[in-house]
Amino acid sequence: MKINLNGKWRNQYNSEMDLAVTENRVSGTFQTAIGQPRFEEKFEIIGKINANVIVFMVDFEKYGSLASWTGRFEIDEIGPVIHTMWHLSQSEGGEEEQLAKAILTGVGTFRKP
Repeated sequence: MKINLNGKWRNQYNSEMDLAVTENRVSGTFQTAIGQPRFEEKFEIIGKINANVIVFMVDFEKYGSLASWTGRFEIDEIGPVIHTMWHLSQSEGGEEEQLAKAILTGVGTFRKP
């Protein structure tokens, strides 16, 4: 199974990433449709692939957070898809708020628009 990961992908939150894959290295940009950043802001993606699994991270720089996604890519009945689980670590907020919101986690499903 050969899937072209290059190009634009969109998840269920309407966040978008534009991937470039060279050998097993992933690079590109990420635009989030949720949270503090404006959608127009682009953040660097770095990551790796191995067979049909992928890992990548985004540094949301001035917003004091880092996010990482791990998952796998395949072709389902709709077409190419990347199924991921993400973790977002945040540094902002008061002490109690930091503990409650220090690490968020969820799932992301990316498809080519």
